[in-house]
Amino acid sequence: MPGAQNTGKATISRAGELADTISSLGDSDGEIKRARACYDSLYTLASTHANSADIRDRLICGALRLAACHARRSELNAIHDVRTHLERYALGHPEDPGMRRGYCELSVTLCLEYSRQGKSAEADATFEEIQAIATRHPTDRLLRSTLAKAIANRIATHCDAGRTREAHHLHRSLCALAEVSNSQPDTMQHRANGSFNLATHLAQTGASQKAIDLYFSLAIFVDSRSQTAGLLDALADAGFGLITVFGDKGKLAEAETIYVDLNRRAAIDEEMREKAMLAAFNLMTDFCRDGAIGKARHIYDDILALSAARPESRTAALLHAKACTNLLLTAEALEDAAHADLLSQELDQLVAAWPDDEQIWSIAASLMPLGSD
Repeated sequence: MPGAQNTGKATISRAGELADTISSLGDSDGEIKRARACYDSLYTLASTHANSADIRDRLICGALRLAACHARRSELNAIHDVRTHLERYALGHPEDPGMRRGYCELSVTLCLEYSRQGKSAEADATFEEIQAIATRHPTDRLLRSTLAKAIANRIATHCDAGRTREAHHLHRSLCALAEVSNSQPDTMQHRANGSFNLATHLAQTGASQKAIDLYFSLAIFVDSRSQTAGLLDALADAGFGLITVFGDKGKLAEAETIYVDLNRRAAIDEEMREKAMLAAFNLMTDFCRDGAIGKARHIYDDILALSAARPESRTAALLHAKACTNLLLTAEALEDAAHADLLSQELDQLVAAWPDDEQIWSIAASLMPLGSD
């Protein structure tokens, strides 16, 4: 018996090594062949040890990794083949929830690749299949998370294709999924990502108030979910994205509405500060271009405060230098000499605080308008 147990562990270990090898391989023709050979060996192991749930788990992992390799090469047929291969194996294990979860994860990859290649009907059919499987297993939280991922992906692709009505419909479904009390954290994250994509699309297509409303709906959701790092990142990305889009379209009042909330959050949360500084710089630059130096100065003071809160951060100092330079040039253009002198002194102090930083020196020396990276 001990010998049989050791053999089992060795086989499981071998299956894990094969799955890990697939994830370490790149996109060249030779490495794809190696990845496929590893998967074939893994499939053989799973077939000869059909009662091992551990090996089945590694088979699923290997299939997902192989599909990811093919997705990076846009090899649609190969992804489809991997899914069919796993589906065939799953027929012998109808009660294993891992098999249907793996199949649905592969379907998410396949659906995304269909969309990227303009095969809308195939993408729609694959998505509907994921929905149908998840509906048949409503208490499977992991499957619900996979469905949430599929919906978030579909929202993004619908937005790219201009299918706004469908994106709205899917977003409502995604929000409903995230409200289920026992949902996985990933489900919450997919909901936040879906809101970010839809809000940015609405801002780009002129639906400004709907975009603003969606941002604040997302903010309420994030606040109600203990403000985890991932959700805060999504909210910060949404805020930054909306401020940038509104600024590019000259809708500075709308951009300022989002900025006020983002800046308030940055003052009390380290996770939000870097994106808030970038958003502040973009908005300040837009106000400078409009000659609204009073509003630009107000935003600049926020940048100054955020930079002061992170005196060790070169990124913050660099952005501060760019902002100071832009505002100084605006003050000079408006012949506000006193303000320009004050800003020049602030820039000198910043250079003195970072005496060995060539980029900050260069910014101060050039005094040319700068855009954010």
